[in-house]
Amino acid sequence: MAKAIFIKLLLYTSTVLCVEGVVPSNTPHSGKGPTRNELIKIYFMEGLKYMEIVLFLFCHHNIKISVRHLKRILRSLNLQIRPTHYSSVHDAINIVKQEMKVSGGCIGYGNMWKRLTKDHGLSVKRTEIMQIMKHLSPHATEERKAHRLQRRIYTVKGPNYLWHVDGYDKLKPFGFCIHGCIDGYSRMIMWLEVASSNNNPAIVAKYYLDCLKHFKFAPRILRADNGTENSRLSFLQPLFRYNSTDSMACIKSFISGNSTANQRIEAWWGTLRKLGIHWWINFFKDIRDSGLFHIQNPVIQECLRFCFMDALQTDLDRIAQNWNSHSIRCQKRYAELPSGRPDAMYFVPELTNGYDFKTRVNPEDVNLCIQLYGKEKEACSKEFKEIVNIIKPGVRIPVHPFEALRLFIQLNDILEGYAF
Repeated sequence: MAKAIFIKLLLYTSTVLCVEGVVPSNTPHSGKGPTRNELIKIYFMEGLKYMEIVLFLFCHHNIKISVRHLKRILRSLNLQIRPTHYSSVHDAINIVKQEMKVSGGCIGYGNMWKRLTKDHGLSVKRTEIMQIMKHLSPHATEERKAHRLQRRIYTVKGPNYLWHVDGYDKLKPFGFCIHGCIDGYSRMIMWLEVASSNNNPAIVAKYYLDCLKHFKFAPRILRADNGTENSRLSFLQPLFRYNSTDSMACIKSFISGNSTANQRIEAWWGTLRKLGIHWWINFFKDIRDSGLFHIQNPVIQECLRFCFMDALQTDLDRIAQNWNSHSIRCQKRYAELPSGRPDAMYFVPELTNGYDFKTRVNPEDVNLCIQLYGKEKEACSKEFKEIVNIIKPGVRIPVHPFEALRLFIQLNDILEGYAF
């Protein structure tokens, strides 16, 4: 009943529009555009129902026909919702194979059926397409049933071919900015540092240059996000790859893009949270909720960084060392990825049939770049350190979180007596 009322209302509205001259002039009656039968064929191939085709013809083309007349026209055009004969299964299989090599590899059988009927003009049953796709790609079928997206398999040729650089800001509300770099092949952590800011290009450049100074070589490609903090990396990496002769030499050795495309390091940030950073997030939230830490007070922020920076860095060093020495299991879904210990895959790539793509660097050039472009990270400002030396001379910065908490409470009690 409601459907009939809706159709009558739509027909009435369409009639009013036609009377007012709102109907498009591109109609069969005006001698322009497709004919009535061509329009019917187009709408039928789009999958519209009988009543929908009638309403489209009336509302948009000023063509008034009945459903009974529409069915006669469709029979004359040999178009039926339920065809009397179907295309061969062999033709359907061949076209499904072609579609699955391109974007059709990630769609379901319903959309595949539409492609075969609309784009290729085949008459096939949905159940047949479902069985064909299940037979040709059973794994993809299970992934779709589980509502999991089939992601691109990330592969790298060997260690030092591609380093991923990124910042981690989950602790930024408390004044701690983590920055890291991971080797794309071995998944070895090249550096994992915490500072008061990730926005200073000189600090980020210092991380990179210290790593080159330690290993005495640079990667073939450095991948970073589009941000001002990576501005110095964008010319330091090509500088150390200037005399290289491979296809990714000089300016091509630095790649920047969206953070979502920086796959390896972005995925590892989730692992970092499971390895211990989640505890630190809750720890600082507890301090804030207890009233000891007010985010609007810059002096208390300086005190928090002064007390906890070394403790957090000590924990990050331990996390990186344990990760680099742990064993990565072989994954059946991603057999192309090497498995083993990150440090073993990095230093001995022959174990996993890899090849080292490092580029030797001159230590003197690295030291000169550190002087020109690098800057040491600081837990807090020099002014706050001077204040601490005055109110608590000879204080030792702890490396354990609970010892740092006791120091923070002591300094916080003293600072409350001053008007900042």
